[in-house]
This record gives sequence, structure tokens and C-alpha cells, in this order.
Amino acid sequence: MAIQADLLSIAFGFAAFFLNPLFYVFLIFIYLHYRRQMNLERQLFAARIQSPLLSTIRSVGMGLVGGLLISVLAAGLGVVVQAQDLWILWGLALIMALIRLRFLCFAYAAGLLTILHAIAQVFPGVSDVAGIGTVWEMLRQAKALPLLALVAIMHLLEALLVRWNGGRDASPLFVEGQRGRIVGAYLLHSFWLTPLVLFVQMEPGALSGALYPGWPFFSPGAASFALMLLPTVTGFSDMTQTMTPRKKAEQIAKQLAIYAVVLLALTALAVWFWPLLFVAGLYALFGHEGLFFRSQAQERKRSPYFIQSSRGVKVMGVIPGTRAEEIGIAPGEIIVKVNGIPVRNKEDLYPALQANSAFCKMEVLTHDGELKFVQCAVYAGNHHQLGIIVVPDSSTRVFVDLKRASVVQLIKQKLEKLNIGA
Repeated sequence: MAIQADLLSIAFGFAAFFLNPLFYVFLIFIYLHYRRQMNLERQLFAARIQSPLLSTIRSVGMGLVGGLLISVLAAGLGVVVQAQDLWILWGLALIMALIRLRFLCFAYAAGLLTILHAIAQVFPGVSDVAGIGTVWEMLRQAKALPLLALVAIMHLLEALLVRWNGGRDASPLFVEGQRGRIVGAYLLHSFWLTPLVLFVQMEPGALSGALYPGWPFFSPGAASFALMLLPTVTGFSDMTQTMTPRKKAEQIAKQLAIYAVVLLALTALAVWFWPLLFVAGLYALFGHEGLFFRSQAQERKRSPYFIQSSRGVKVMGVIPGTRAEEIGIAPGEIIVKVNGIPVRNKEDLYPALQANSAFCKMEVLTHDGELKFVQCAVYAGNHHQLGIIVVPDSSTRVFVDLKRASVVQLIKQKLEKLNIGA
């Protein structure tokens, strides 16, 4: 009977999750994010590259799978958190997001909480000070170890989501390069709705027992617990001028995976040697920030990728549902010939497309430097529309000023329409 009651309470918990207003707040936030991203694309290129509805559906689908995997890993590894620690984590994340949007990530909040917990342990008398005493005592009672383990697991699955997504939500931009030249770039900015089911430490009388000897590993001493369903959003933001969105996503996924494994190892070692907990907290905070600066440094060292080529017309982006997408032209590839006519810039494309009124044949140079031949039928009324966005050239004047715009301002920035492509 007790087992049936526990299973029934879990079933009711899942049903209640979908009645949680935060679930729909996050869902609306994700949709509005992709809608603003689409508006920016239209203002820059007079065309929609991404579909807000499709991106949101993909975000929810991938996020549900990611949330399930995070929950299973967290339960299997023995991550049992305190409910009040989750509230502190959310509070710190929101406060830090006011400084930089990327600080909304739990890695920064968990690292900061670990440091504050260590300070609170050194100065316990502050708990008696009126005003901040209650918060200080919560920091003293906090258990940072399972939170850091949870952050490591979340980043391990974030790496999987980034790799799985493969830069499909990336949007093309025109930005100012290091030498004042306007170059092409891609904004990789994805969110996933990842609902989590976590074990939460409770007073005696709730669920008890162990999944295996030594469980819960990351929460020693937790003998009684309950399940909590928590709606969360997992996401990342980066930009590249030096490689395709897919390659950038692969690079980000690899770096995130290494960061997660190192953090999880430090947290596991801290179970036996508690001073390493402080080291793990510092690594969670500064290691994650190091990922950002490393990405920036790698971008500065490499040459811009989406710039004009002497070999032909380089493709910046492909508009969905067009001939270019149907025949498999990809961003970064170079169109060498159209209907047997060599093309060197976007001005050459229109007359070359008109050379054959019924059919279009092209020679395209792939990322690997190999030549491929593609062709498509041309229908009346759209003989001049191929569906590509070409890289910026000397006549390009409109671009996004990254020096003045944060990611949020970047999406909201109003730009005049610019029709670029063929």
C-alpha cells in the first residue's frame, strides 16, 4: 500500500507539473526569443531563415529528452538537494543575470553559493545580525556538493543537446571585423525547456531507503527524501565568424563536455576530501567563464570565414523552402559556375540564372574543396530566385554593432531592411 501511495503521489506530481505557471512562462519566453530572432533576420535580409514555431517545438522536444536524461543521471548518481538551496540558486542566478545575461547559468550561481557557504562557515556569528541573519544562516546550512554535481550533469547533457542541435537554430549576421571590414557571422543562441525530476531532502516520514549501497553518493547523510518536479531552461549563446554553425556547435559541445567531466570528478573527490569542494566551486565559476574567453580568443586568432572568395560566390545562408535548399547548397560553400557561366560576385548571379529559362545547373565548391554538380528546374515567375544569402562585399553598409549591443539588445535592435542574395 505504501508503494502504491508513493507511485500515486509521483503520478500526481507529473500532472501538477503541467499546471505549473513557470512551465508556460518558459515556453512563451523561448517562443518570443525565436520570434525576435526571426524579426532580426527579416530586417537584415528581407527573408526568414528560422521558424519560431518549429524552433520552439524542437526546443521542447529535445529539452524533454534532455531533462529526462539529467533526472535519471542525477538520481542514479545520488544527487539529493535541499529545497531551500534551489531557491538560493535561482535567486543568485537572477541577480547575476542583471550583470551579464550569460551569468544566468547555474554554473555561476552554484560556484558563488559554494564560496558564500565557505565564508558563512568561517563567520557563523553573522547569523545573529538583524536583517541578514536569516539569509546568512541559510548559506551556512546550504549543501553545495549535490548542487555542483547537478550543474556538472546538466552541462554534460547540454553538450549533448548542442551537438544534437548542430547549429540548426543559428542566424546569419553581418558584423564589423577586426580591421573594420564587414564580415559574415552566425549567432548561435538556443534554449531548451528541460523539466527535471529531482530527489529533495525532507524530514523523516517521506520516501526512504537506498537505490544501491552508498546511495545517495553526492548527498551523504540524506536518509529521507521526496521527488520534486522543477521546470528549468537550458541554453547557450555564442557567435562565430571563423567557421560554419555546425563546426562551431561541435567545438562548443566538446568544450562543455570536458568542463562537465572535470567538474563532476572534482565534486566526486570532494565527497572523500571536503577541501576540494571549494576548488570545485571555484572551477564551476571561473572554469565556465574561461569557456567564454577561450571561445573569444579562438575567434580572434582565426581568419573570417564568411567573406568574399576569389573562386566564386560564397554562400552565407540558405532560405528554407527555396531551390537552394532543395538541391543541397550549404552555408560556406562557393558557387563557381551557373549554367556554365563563371560567377565571381552576386551581380553575376542574376544574368547567369537567366541564361537557361527552364533549368539551372551549377558547379559548387564544398567545404572540403571538392566540386559538386547540382541542378534544379526553373518555374515561370521565379527564374531569378535561388534562395541564397551571399557573404557581405564592399557595397555592404548595414551591420550589427557588437561593441554596443549585448545579446538581448542584439535581438531587439532595429535595423533597416537589406535585400541581399539571389
